[in-house]
Amino acid sequence: MRTTKRQIREDNKEPSVDDMRDDIAEAEAMNMNVSDIMNLLLDGCVGLNEMPDIEIKDEWHNLFG
Repeated sequence: MRTTKRQIREDNKEPSVDDMRDDIAEAEAMNMNVSDIMNLLLDGCVGLNEMPDIEIKDEWHNLFG
């Protein structure tokens, strides 16, 4: 089993929005299969760096509590 950056973060306070972006990207990448990657290559996506901070915070809380 792979250890994520989120799991090894030492402080217990809420992470920065940039850390949240990394956490979401890492979680999504670990769950992707070949067809997901092909869809991204064919259709593209809106990158997490392009999403507003409030949407990142909402998504992070939905994924990680």
